[in-house]
Amino acid sequence: MAFDREELKCRLLSGESLEVVTGGGQYEVWVERFANPPVVYYEGRLFPLKELDRVIGSLREDIARQEVRCRWIEPRGLNECRSSTHR
Repeated sequence: MAFDREELKCRLLSGESLEVVTGGGQYEVWVERFANPPVVYYEGRLFPLKELDRVIGSLREDIARQEVRCRWIEPRGLNECRSSTHR
């Protein structure tokens, strides 16, 4: 399964969670847009939402190096992403 930068961003922003499995465990990546301030959860840590592009870049590097496996665990946002790209 490919993890395109824009698809990752759209799906995370629409409320989906990504499960990331490493050689030593697993963690989830998700966005809390309505938190104050908005945040992205990555590797068990909180980052400001403005760091989402950096988080996605780091995640994609790990995927490319085959250091992690990923799967969507809350697939409700995909239709929102597809419909917004076709408007």
